[in-house]
Amino acid sequence: MKRVFLHIFLLTICISAFPQSVSEIKADKNYLSGEGWGSTLKQADDAALQDLISKISVNVRSSFTSVEEEMNRNGNLDATTAYTSIIKTYSQATLTNTQRIVIENEPDAHVLRYVKVEEINRIFEGRKAKVFDMVECAERAEQKGKIDDALRYYYWSLCLLKSLQYSNEVKYKCPDGKERLLSTWIPEKMNDIFSEISITPSSMLGNEVVLSIKYKGRPVNSFDYTYFDGMDWSNIYSAKDGQGVIDLRPGQIADNLRVKCEYEFAGESHIDREIENVMALTGGVSFKNSYINVGPASQSTPQPSAVIKNYQSSTNTEIKKDDYGKHLVILNDITKAISQKNYESLQKHFTSKGWVQFQKLIHYGRATLIGNSDIQFNSLGDKVICRGLTMSFGFRNNNRKFVENVVFTFNNHQKIDEVLFGLGKEAYNDIMMKGVWNMDARLILANFLEEYKTAYALKDIDFVRNVFDDNAVIITGRVTNRPKNTIERSQYLDSKIIKYNRQTKNEYLRNLEHCFAGNEYINIRFANNDVVKAGKGGETYGIQIKQDYYSSTYGDTGYLFLMVDVNNPDSPIIKVRTWQPEKDPDFGIYGLSNF
Repeated sequence: MKRVFLHIFLLTICISAFPQSVSEIKADKNYLSGEGWGSTLKQADDAALQDLISKISVNVRSSFTSVEEEMNRNGNLDATTAYTSIIKTYSQATLTNTQRIVIENEPDAHVLRYVKVEEINRIFEGRKAKVFDMVECAERAEQKGKIDDALRYYYWSLCLLKSLQYSNEVKYKCPDGKERLLSTWIPEKMNDIFSEISITPSSMLGNEVVLSIKYKGRPVNSFDYTYFDGMDWSNIYSAKDGQGVIDLRPGQIADNLRVKCEYEFAGESHIDREIENVMALTGGVSFKNSYINVGPASQSTPQPSAVIKNYQSSTNTEIKKDDYGKHLVILNDITKAISQKNYESLQKHFTSKGWVQFQKLIHYGRATLIGNSDIQFNSLGDKVICRGLTMSFGFRNNNRKFVENVVFTFNNHQKIDEVLFGLGKEAYNDIMMKGVWNMDARLILANFLEEYKTAYALKDIDFVRNVFDDNAVIITGRVTNRPKNTIERSQYLDSKIIKYNRQTKNEYLRNLEHCFAGNEYINIRFANNDVVKAGKGGETYGIQIKQDYYSSTYGDTGYLFLMVDVNNPDSPIIKVRTWQPEKDPDFGIYGLSNF
């Protein structure tokens, strides 16, 4: 009985204290709060957040030095609306720092959202860190010749910079060790990049001009652009390994062509809601140096040959060139058939698995052969891997055209058993230059990354199902410190726990199947990748990748980590897959040391 009275007494205290705590929060100058009402809890919560955002905007208005200037230049918004709009771009970050009290439940829901004033600066510091992170990504991309990623991250960081407090005072320690104002340094860097790009015609294929695109005299690893066809600007085209294309109008002469370097990537900004909102609010920045004149095509500009004559073996010096003669005959049949759009004649050269993959790849977009130079054969066990066939793929619905290297893997009966989108030369060479690793392991790892990339592009759920270990650790979201009273421990995770989501293999596959079914296309961009061999576990590797994932319905950007066991060359297994939207302030990116 005493226990019952005690419970009633404590409940009475809580009930009487609750309204008092709400009123105290609203009156306390150390807090900012917002209230919302609605027929559902979500409606009330959204209204409370909007009210809180308006309070935050008033509180920090004086610290935004560039907003009023930007709004006066780009729109008709009054100052109050402008500041509130800027703060709304922080709403996703604000959600993680605010607390909620449900004052009344449905159907007359009433919600209070509040945040400590001292916590507000953390929201802005998080975005500042994101600006610095993007600048660092841009610098690494430029060093690797990934000019599309370099320009994209420089421009996006410039847009986010405008939404920072005291944005015109933010300094960055540059590679030369000097600190510079980002507001002037980023445009300087972008203009420097534009000035080092050269574009010249290298060959002609009907009305298609094949371009040679270089940065500082070296073929670009990747580069996005549009061109003026005499009437209008084209959709976005993507070049790879120094090769791009231009489609001329019928009767158009390949003279005085003008290319515009893509740097805004507005169509991809939806992968990051903050960037999308800021870009929509502040408007764009025009770079006149992004326009490049293409030299005229000469009378002697060659046409890509459908016959391969030159090739090399790069891994097995004891194997003679002639040992690849049969493979070369098949490859020549493929190049001729692609040029003539006569694919059915090729089925005899494929296994059933390889033929399915080839058909998916050919029909992924309107395929055109644009080059077959630098053909390279590698021997891996009883398999032969061929790289160097370059094709362009166009799309009617998503307005893209891009260049890809296509990789063919032959079995021991000279049948093609696998067809993949290849890694860029820079990424491939990064792995091949790891001289301390076993050569077979290097080839297996490169092949695995190509399989992974292709599986998502072609929506190959079976590959994903087979490549993940049944007990794989799959993490999506942020991490936070493990509470001291938590006794649950994982064989992999030590001092961190999952704040958002940890999935089983079946849960991950189920979500991925829905994603594949609900999207017209999926595209994954790897901005940077670092590969490290584990100290134990034989041929086990950790791969850290800056990944941009976008599709017709969804997009995100973040850091992907894969721990891959390739001890069985025919069956690489993913033991760990983590994804985090940003670097953790304590340890950065997940890596082998965390597992």
